[in-house]
Amino acid sequence: MKYRRCLLRWPMNSGTKYHGWRGHMKMSFEKRRLHPLGMLLIAVKMIKDMALPLLALLASQVLRQALSSWTIMLAVALVLAILVMVALSWYRFTYSTGDGVLLVEHGVLVRNKIVIPRERIQSVDFNQGILQRLFGLVSVQVETAGGKKPEVVLTAVTRREALELRQMLMPSAAPDDHEPQAELGLHKDLPLGYLLLFGVTSGSGLGVVLAVSSGLWATLDDIGLETKVIEYYQWFVEHGSTVALVAFLLVFIWLLAVLGMVLKYGGFRLTRTGDRIQMVYGLLHRRQVSLPVRRIQALRLSEGLLRQPWGLVTLQVESAGYGPKSAEKALLWPLIRQSDLPRFLQEFLPEFKSEAERGHSSFEVKSPGGAINEVPLRQLPPGTRIRYVMRALLPSAPVAALLIVWLYHIGFAYPLLPLALPLVFMVMGLWNHRDAGWGLRGNMLSIRYRVFSRTKVIVPRRCVQSLTISHTPFQHRAGLATFNLDLASEARFGLLHISASDGIELAGWLESQHQTPQASIRKHF
Repeated sequence: MKYRRCLLRWPMNSGTKYHGWRGHMKMSFEKRRLHPLGMLLIAVKMIKDMALPLLALLASQVLRQALSSWTIMLAVALVLAILVMVALSWYRFTYSTGDGVLLVEHGVLVRNKIVIPRERIQSVDFNQGILQRLFGLVSVQVETAGGKKPEVVLTAVTRREALELRQMLMPSAAPDDHEPQAELGLHKDLPLGYLLLFGVTSGSGLGVVLAVSSGLWATLDDIGLETKVIEYYQWFVEHGSTVALVAFLLVFIWLLAVLGMVLKYGGFRLTRTGDRIQMVYGLLHRRQVSLPVRRIQALRLSEGLLRQPWGLVTLQVESAGYGPKSAEKALLWPLIRQSDLPRFLQEFLPEFKSEAERGHSSFEVKSPGGAINEVPLRQLPPGTRIRYVMRALLPSAPVAALLIVWLYHIGFAYPLLPLALPLVFMVMGLWNHRDAGWGLRGNMLSIRYRVFSRTKVIVPRRCVQSLTISHTPFQHRAGLATFNLDLASEARFGLLHISASDGIELAGWLESQHQTPQASIRKHF
């Protein structure tokens, strides 16, 4: 048998002595199996994982007119083997609870046993796919502290069993959004207009569509259909306009990206009940994520290039216990106007008010562009502007030179066009310097920076695990420094080229916190 010993560490104060698997198996457990629909879900997952290579093989055989009876028999045998493996996997998968632990056993050829003490469980989240929603089932994900992925996934259990399991493993968990008790907490639904605007102004969905498109083209190349696509393209160029084709493809891809974001985040609802925040979203695949407020390490406010002119921000949180595996875990609210943000934070995250603001009803908002100034920001020294410009300009210059040589080689009509690339990066460097800044107010630290989107991070002092202040010889001569801070969620934030005196002030701010003696400060001056 194969054991997950990493999950068998018991707390010293639990009063439970662990003497290996023999002593553990004496505990009383009522074993349960997944809903029979779980077999279908397992089969769908296995087929989905194998679909692309199988389809490529089948298409290549058909196109080459090499489809024989042996090929058909092999395909049928493979399908039967998958069905048998699915049935055995479902039958051998059991879960049970007892004596404050969750016990999961699974595996056909190799038997695996996972024991998770209740004290180590950080979250019990629910997901619902299309088939699960049709049959009133949910998928339960159990995560432990610092896990990079869920330790246990129960793909098909009834909602009642899922609620009972979560209540047993996490007695303090917030009630489900479908339960009447959930109405006692604060809740907010994302309007349809903001959902569409979130999809229109989001660049992440476009990246997914482009990645899928490149994978599809690689598949067409493998099965020999790329020549057909090229022929259609050449025919369209001869009888139409290349500009029109490119415009059509861009609009089509953009609409697909918008549709994907709407399906993914449709029906977004945020609920605050007690000390837990719950996010529920998804039109086809319904997801439910629950976060303890005490584990939120930082609040992240992101303004994309298309959202900043309209005063729109996306709210994300850094949470300890989930690990950096999923950005979706961090999404607190997809889109909100900056003018509405103070009231929103006052209702759902009043913990992120500084000590100096505890007596006020809302955050301070005063900026010509509507920027949030709950923590006033200090700009970087003016002399550091050239450093930001050169940092952005130097990597782009060799790339532009190589592109010019290549365009000359292929006989492109405008070979000097890549000269615009360093200019674009130079403007980005100026932009990054203008938006960079930091500020302190009470127990709150605010950091603002830009890569493409402008991002502001608000960090309570109690959540800082370590602060590093360092400088290079060139920075030392100019009286500058770099600071980086680390959180328990493994996130890291910092700024380049702050003044050395500001670095000393930041170190003093953290040293004055007596409630977090585990936080460390490293100063290299």
